[in-house]
Amino acid sequence: MSSYFFNLSIKKKFIIIILLMTSLVSVTLGYYSYTTSKSQIIDNVSTSSLSVTQVVNSNLSSMQKSISDWVTVFILSSVVQKSLQQRLSESDLESALYSGPTASIMDQMLITGSTDYIALYGTANDPLYQVAKDGSSGAGTFDRIRGSAIYEETSRRNGAAYWYPLSDENNLFIEYNTKEKIGMSRIIRSTLNGEKLGFIFVGVNHQTIRNQYLRNLYDEDHGIMVLDQSGTPLISAGMDFYSADLLAMTKNGRQSDSVITTSKGEELLLTYSKTDSGWIILYAVPIGLLTKQLDSIKLFVILVILACILLSLPLSMTLSHILSAPVKKLLISMRRFQNGHFEERVEVKYQDEIGLLGQGYNRMVASIKTLVDEAYVLQLKERQAELKALQSQINPHFLYNMLDMIFWEAERAGQEHISEMVITLSRLFRLSLNQGKSFTSIGKEKEFIQLYLQLQQMRFNDKLTYRIDIPEELDHYVLLKLCLQPFIENALIHGIERKREGGYVHIDGWLADGYVHFTVTDNGIGMSDETLQEITKLKQETDVYTSHETGGYAIQNIIQRLRHYYNDQYNLTYTSQPGQGTKVELKIPIMTENQEAAYDPLNDR
Repeated sequence: MSSYFFNLSIKKKFIIIILLMTSLVSVTLGYYSYTTSKSQIIDNVSTSSLSVTQVVNSNLSSMQKSISDWVTVFILSSVVQKSLQQRLSESDLESALYSGPTASIMDQMLITGSTDYIALYGTANDPLYQVAKDGSSGAGTFDRIRGSAIYEETSRRNGAAYWYPLSDENNLFIEYNTKEKIGMSRIIRSTLNGEKLGFIFVGVNHQTIRNQYLRNLYDEDHGIMVLDQSGTPLISAGMDFYSADLLAMTKNGRQSDSVITTSKGEELLLTYSKTDSGWIILYAVPIGLLTKQLDSIKLFVILVILACILLSLPLSMTLSHILSAPVKKLLISMRRFQNGHFEERVEVKYQDEIGLLGQGYNRMVASIKTLVDEAYVLQLKERQAELKALQSQINPHFLYNMLDMIFWEAERAGQEHISEMVITLSRLFRLSLNQGKSFTSIGKEKEFIQLYLQLQQMRFNDKLTYRIDIPEELDHYVLLKLCLQPFIENALIHGIERKREGGYVHIDGWLADGYVHFTVTDNGIGMSDETLQEITKLKQETDVYTSHETGGYAIQNIIQRLRHYYNDQYNLTYTSQPGQGTKVELKIPIMTENQEAAYDPLNDR
């Protein structure tokens, strides 16, 4: 997949990248907007939910206080105290309650409607007084109540109220209970000596609590659950959401808090608050209900993302065309150049990165054309110089065979001097041709100038002396073919040949600082500055220097070849004055046979 993308055109890559970046930025901003809005809504609802739990807390605390206060006034009344001490019958007590000073207390109970069931027990098994406003009937016996955990806990509180859920398992107070209730019970003691006189049970219907204390605080989408001190559910209202694992979230040491959790497969915003009596109030709102308000924001974000993508498409196509058009022109020009149009150039309008690339391309094309032209001219000069060196177009094998025949004829005639000259000349020809290669080893070049100077020494009748001091450790290095012989030949022609008493030629070579250094020194007649300028001045590219004074490569040809192959890595220096001889210094970079191919473009011919 990645290779497919990278093989696409720059224009298509640019369009894809712009679209991806636009989509990424749009989706990121949309997601950020959505989550921020969701967080703000949850925070606001959390604050609102906390207010609801505080209202429920206040209402339930008020309910507990009002019922506890009424029960306190009721059990401390003289009528109730006297009835429990004298063990009056149920009818006598009821008559006394509604006709005496307690009538106002009983009227308050009936008017407020806070209690739905009351049972007052003395020492007898049946209650002294019982009232049920919801149709419940059948009071439980005091013997059963005394053996229960509820009575034990109530006794332990020593007169304080004990609230608890009334379930089928712990309901010992009402045989036929018509509605769900929560219960409250207290021990009754004498106002005279504190003696335990009896027991009172008060039942409050769940529906009574919902109607009087939880009204307008819940609905089918919002749920309330009230737990007692031990975490046992007392009453629920609205949405059914409670599960036992929610209790653990309220045990973090905080009096109130809001958390996001999951219960019964639904994500909820759960807010809790703890009352002074130890009850825990839970208030739940489904997260899905809150996020419904974000549907419009979600739709808006999606529309914005689609609009950004649609708008970025023509923009990316325009920008990609502006950027890729110069590159495309450059590519077309490069293809034309590959097909041999060396005059190809691209028009550069601007100085940006693509413009600089175009300028570099133009310079590269011009340089390649120059190198091609130079290589062609240089190859032509080498061909002509080799033909000049052979002095004819005789087949080399035929020439070697003829020289070999002359050698044996001279041997038979006893002309050892002639035979030595012939064999030396034959070896010289072999080395000069070098199989058509432009480079040779320093060892072969040293052997070539040794043979050349031997022949010249025979020619000068021993008026010429020479010395070649090139160490053997340089023999394996490579240099340009016949790059020393022209300077030696120049020393003989312009120096020693015109000196009657003859002279000497010294050739030295050494290695220093990554370069090979050569010097060619003679004690000839020297040269003037004009002569030096004449022999070293380069002619036009189309000229081939073939003066009759040169037996091999002319000085100008070798200078041009040095410049072509070594560029600015070589150094050539002439030192000469009339009557004082001449010294030529040549410095070229070290080159091995492995590096020769990089310098010799004619090596494969």
